Amino acid sequence: MTAQTILFLAANPKDTKTLRLDQELRDIGEGLQRAQHRDEFKLEQRLAVRPLDIQRAMLDLNPQIVHFSGHGAGDEGLAFEDVSGNTQLVSGEAIADLFNLFADQLRCVVLNGCYTEVQAKAISEHIPYVIGMKRAIGDKAAISFAVGFYDALGSGRDVEFAFKLGCAAIRMEGIEEHLTPVLIKKPNAEEPKDQDQPKAQTPPTPTPSPMTPNADEPLEVFISYSHKDDDLREELDIHLSNLKRQGKIAAWHDRAIEAGEEWETQIKNRLESAQIILLLVSPPFMASDYCYDIEMQRAIDRHNEGTARVIPVILRPCDWKGSPFSKLKILPKDAKPVTKWADRDEAFLDVVKGIRRAVESLTKK
Repeated sequence: MTAQTILFLAANPKDTKTLRLDQELRDIGEGLQRAQHRDEFKLEQRLAVRPLDIQRAMLDLNPQIVHFSGHGAGDEGLAFEDVSGNTQLVSGEAIADLFNLFADQLRCVVLNGCYTEVQAKAISEHIPYVIGMKRAIGDKAAISFAVGFYDALGSGRDVEFAFKLGCAAIRMEGIEEHLTPVLIKKPNAEEPKDQDQPKAQTPPTPTPSPMTPNADEPLEVFISYSHKDDDLREELDIHLSNLKRQGKIAAWHDRAIEAGEEWETQIKNRLESAQIILLLVSPPFMASDYCYDIEMQRAIDRHNEGTARVIPVILRPCDWKGSPFSKLKILPKDAKPVTKWADRDEAFLDVVKGIRRAVESLTKK
């Protein structure tokens, strides 16, 4: 069998945040070297990539898989380097046009960078399998996904199974970013038939819209709260553990933002992708311009649009009557603040039961 070539393209322009691209390349290479089907893959690399380098590499190497590791800028494109080593953005349409010229040989493209779903969708018009990231992704999560993905390919599994293993690898590291990667499959795309390849019974992976979740994936839960209520937020997070372990939810709050990441961008993207938004209401929450005017207002907009379920949780006594969320079902029971219950565990249990009912309602749709 002719070995499949994996072309690893890395770009970290000097005017962008430093990424651990060398570790990602090394870990992928080590995984393929020890893989059961290691003779079926050949890993090639091009570093500090400029746009011209891509087309030359495609002509020279004729890869079946292209892996991009670097920065994405959403609609603006992927960040490659110019002749001075600074950022040169290349649009998804331009990259898709290039890859279309090699569609007879190229079967998979992995865009392992922040906000690359836009480019992935453009490329998927021509290439059978494309993986992108629907929001920012941290270095650790990006590396974990890549290693899991190529470990699975090296064991003889197909792209869809490898994608799921890559997402599972992120979660195994204890990182709540396993919903960030998305697999986009070109219509009528099929894996090449190989009698020696194990047949993993994995259905196609659609990209779910916020209120039509994939039954196999947990619902994303965004927690909006004031940092002055950090202790109560942490207690609630602990009480949500069973829902997390059962794979029903993946809860996120701003304490999960890693050092060096753009906190406002992270919050914005998580708020837009969440299917359930919890508002932890208290006097500091009501007084916070960011919590009330930005997070809560956008949450209510999404609730009214039907793209998210907003659940207010009253932590402490405060004047919330007449607020935009006052028309919604309030937790705990009878809108009694958590801190006014004789047993705080019972209060949070009542909250979790309400959240569980909402989860079950959404997953039945």
